[in-house]
Order: sequence, then C-alpha cells, then structure tokens
Amino acid sequence: MTRRLGTAAAVLLLALALAGCEHSWHWKAADLDRNRLNLGLFRGADTGEELGTWVRNGRVVAVEGTRDGDDLAVVVRYERTVGDGWLGQQQKIEQGCYRFTPDGPGNDVEFGRTDCP
Repeated sequence: MTRRLGTAAAVLLLALALAGCEHSWHWKAADLDRNRLNLGLFRGADTGEELGTWVRNGRVVAVEGTRDGDDLAVVVRYERTVGDGWLGQQQKIEQGCYRFTPDGPGNDVEFGRTDCP
C-alpha cells in the first residue's frame, strides 16, 4: 500500500511540474513573430516601421529607431478572447505585450515581455 501511494505521489508531482513548464499562448505567438522579424532583418528592414510590417500574429503598438542608431525596436500586443462556460457567456480579453529588438550584431531578434502601452 505504501509503495502504491508513493508511486501515485511521484506521478502527481511529475504531472504538476510538467504543467508548470509550458509557455503561455502569447509567448508562443511572439516566438512565431520573432522568426518573421528575423527574416525581416535578413531582407533589409532598417527602421522600426519596416520591421513592424513583418509581424503576423499580433498587433504592432509601437515602433522606434533605425538599425544604424542601435535603437530599433517593435512592441507587439497579443490578444485573445476567452469565454467562461461555467457562469454563462462571460467574455474576458487576455493580452500580453512583447518588445522585439535586434541583438548586438543585428543578425537575430531578441524579445521579452513588456508593459502594454
């Protein structure tokens, strides 16, 4: 009995640990856009406005700088509407914003969570 209980506890702890390791939905969308923005850099996007045209999954809310000025950045908002089926049709909008900037040499785009403007 003790062995079964120990096995069940180990499986439960493993399941909880794996559930907490998953990235959020907005991080996944931002990662897809990061790939597109890398392609934009490769294709010669030199300003924030030009780079922002490569975004496909979110909505560009701020752009700034140029590639030569080392201040190139794009801020993108990701939104989705979630319905709560338990208490009727209550709609809730979830959102997350990410700031995309080229790395030092300007060959790869890095991104991180930021406050939504």
